[in-house]
This record gives sequence, C-alpha cells and structure tokens, in this order.
Amino acid sequence: MKVTKLLLASTVAAGALILNGCTEGDQTSLVVEGSTTNNGGTGGTGGGGGTGTISACPDFASPRPRQNGTNVCQLPNSILDNITLTADTIWRIQDRVTVGNGNLEMSATEGQLANGNPVDSAVLTIEAGTSIVAAPGFSNIVITRGSQIQAFGTAAEPIIMSSEDAGFDGNGEWGGLVLHGYARHNTCTGQATCNVAAEGESGLAGGFNDTDSSGTLNYVIVAEGGFEFSTGNEINGISFVSVGSGTNVDYIQVHNNSDDGVEFYGGTVNAKHVVLTSNDDDSLDWDEGWIGNMQYVLVVQDTDAGDHCIEADTTGGPDPLSIPSIVNGTFVCVGDPEDEGFNLKASTGGFFHHVIIDVDGTATTPDACVSVEGTGAQNNATGNGQPGGQPTLDTNQFICDAGTFEIDASGATTTNIQTTPVSTDDPQLNATYQAQSPAASGITPTDFADYNANVNANSTALPGFLDETDYIGAVDPGATGTLWFQGWTLDGTL
Repeated sequence: MKVTKLLLASTVAAGALILNGCTEGDQTSLVVEGSTTNNGGTGGTGGGGGTGTISACPDFASPRPRQNGTNVCQLPNSILDNITLTADTIWRIQDRVTVGNGNLEMSATEGQLANGNPVDSAVLTIEAGTSIVAAPGFSNIVITRGSQIQAFGTAAEPIIMSSEDAGFDGNGEWGGLVLHGYARHNTCTGQATCNVAAEGESGLAGGFNDTDSSGTLNYVIVAEGGFEFSTGNEINGISFVSVGSGTNVDYIQVHNNSDDGVEFYGGTVNAKHVVLTSNDDDSLDWDEGWIGNMQYVLVVQDTDAGDHCIEADTTGGPDPLSIPSIVNGTFVCVGDPEDEGFNLKASTGGFFHHVIIDVDGTATTPDACVSVEGTGAQNNATGNGQPGGQPTLDTNQFICDAGTFEIDASGATTTNIQTTPVSTDDPQLNATYQAQSPAASGITPTDFADYNANVNANSTALPGFLDETDYIGAVDPGATGTLWFQGWTLDGTL
C-alpha cells in the first residue's frame, strides 16, 4: 500500500483572497488563491480542480481550499447528528471534535443526563480510504457515551488519521482518538452512577453495561499524535475509556505517538490484529479494571526510544482487577530504556498466551522480560488471596530472550509469576516477524474453554473470540503469501 499525505498549506501565493473565521473554533486565516467559491452541495467536486479553489462541502462542514483537486472540508467541533465522511474528501479537524454529549454528567439511568435531558447520540460513519487530518496542537476526536464511530476501512483502503503536514514521521503533532463507553470502571463499583473523568480532559465516561458498543474500528491507522497538556498528561494514540465488548476493533495501527500507543481505562472491549510502532511511551497500557481479550498483537519499538512494551496496573479501585487475556503477541522491545519489557504493577492481573518478548541484549534494552511490582501484582501471580488460590497473572506458552525472566521494583530477581513453560531461546524473528526458533512452532493449541474450566477458573479468555493457534507469536511462522499486517499498515513502519 502506498499512501501519500497531501500537505494542507495554510499559505499560498501572494495576491490571494483572504478569508477569516471559516468555522466555529477555527481561528486561523485561510489564504486562498483565486476567487471561485462553492459552499453548497453534499461533498461533490466543487468549483475548479486546482489547489486553492474553495471546496464543496456538506452542510455540517466548512469549506477549505482544495488540495491537488481534492475536496477539503473542516468538521465542526460538536457533532450531534449522524454524519458520514466520504473518501473523496480530506476531512480536517481543529481543536476537539466531540461526537454526542454523553461526556456530560450521567444520571443513574443509562441514556439520561443528570440534568434530566436525554443523551444526544450520534454516529460518525467513515468510509474506507478516508483521510482525516488535524491542525497542530490540541486537535482530537472524542466519541462520547451513547454515540458511535463506524470506521469501515479495508486492507486496500485503510482509514488514516494524522497531522496535516507532509509525511507520517512526526509525533506529538496533534491529539488522537478517544472512545468513551458505558462499560465497567473500577472507580464506580457499588455506586448508583458512574462518571469517570476520562483521558485527555475529554469529559466523563463509564457505566455498568459491559456489552455496550462504541462502534467499529476496522483498518484504522492513527499516526503522529500525542498532544501534551502538561508534563505527564498527554493523549494516547487511541484511548478506550470504559468501552464495552459490543465494540468491534480489528486491524488498527498506532504509529509515532508521543504518549502510549493504545491504553485501556476499564471496560471490556476486545481487539484483534493490533500493530503498535515507534511510540514514545508505553506501546500498550491498561489500568482501572480492563477485562478484555487481544489477539495478534505486533509491537515494534524504535531503537533507543519508547518506554515499556506493556505497562499495566489496576489503579483506580480494587474491584474489578485489570485481568485481560493477551494471545499471540510479539513484542520487539529493542528500544526500551527500562529494565524490563513488561512492567506489571499496582495489582494488575493478566493472562499471556503464546507471547514473544524479543530484546537485542544491548546495554540500553531490557535485562528482564517482566517486572512484577508490589505485593498486589505479586499475589496475583502466585494466587495468594485470589479465588481458588489460582493466579490472576499468569503465562502459557511464552518465549523471552532477556537474561532474566522476572524482577521486582528493586531489580532483584524474583519468581512470582508462573513461568512454566517459558523458553529463553532467541525467537529468531525474521524480517516479517515470524519466529524461526523451533520453540515457537508445532506447539499444542490452547483449548481456551478447557483452560478456563480445568486449568485456571480465573482466566478471562473468550473461547468464542479467540482462535486456537499452534504457534507462539503474532505471526504464524509457517504462513506464506501476504501476512495479516502487510498491505494496509503505513509503508516503512514494519
């Protein structure tokens, strides 16, 4: 797949027409070459085809100068009705675009705000091949409770969200994508209402409906995001805040985010075919009671950049614990400056099936596979105090080539997590991330229904969601032809 991002110029040749304040929240001046203007229509080709000609946009959007014959329309900052973004137009955002109003305070009745008004639900539908570009800084998209994003990309035509400059090699150039939902969050246990302050100062989220749907993300790429509000307060590439299992997430990439690639704050959402590349903080992060499944997860850090491949905790409340199941993951942690590939802390749980951690053994990469920090996470790993005395933090078919498997917060070698069977062989990843080590192939597939019933009753694996594979890692070592991550991810990122 070849993708070329059009540079949306804010300035063109001298002698141009100057338009100020084209839309609410747009404080920039548009310098437009020529004088042809077409503000009507529903997204057609507009007047003229050259750069600088004003676009034809639907009623909900504001026209911008066309770029190389392509329509450019700016989204409003508030979307309360169903709209569709078509692939024949570049859609620009400036500042925050909020879909629905479910980020306001909610009453105890789902769908009704605390002020007595109903939630305004809206569906943002995005066609395959659509480009969404963001003005520098705070720009981000928030899908609030009761609303949905329906992003239907394809392998041939993924949906791409990025900054508006040329190329995809920046980071921290805009915000990112934030999804809210009505699913569980561990700060709301035992309460009649749930209103959690969500990621990126995006309002309130949370609820008690674990099967809630925030929509669909299929073949969606988010690149160059991570706006920083203040030190340590940044927007992730994609944030899932109390998002429910009715949400469909399959084939997503987050690239070059200046904060975490993907982070889950509570919720029960599941995901397959996840690619996280060159993100500056943790590639995958969860906390606040996330209980979901992920399968086919490929994480590749930049050399000497990034933080942990996974950082995980249960911070927020003690019930429920964060206990996801991560299945068929390959985590290339060569850029991690920390002591460990996975940082498992603050009472997190989690089950890791058929997972590879690969490090290169240099001084700036992890010396250990995982750190299990604090008595909460350590008790989860040993089963101490857990239901039935069984672990809620465990491994099953695992390869890691770091010198030490487990350490604690002090860096001391520990043995809390259940490590049988774990191979310390080099996984021998080839150029397409297929493990060539014999330890990665020909293993007995995990029967997840049997695992839940007879191995560990605390397991969160979803047999109906997870595929049973006979290999370890995100990519089948024996697969030929086009692999699942090829043809739709950004060129040069893998």
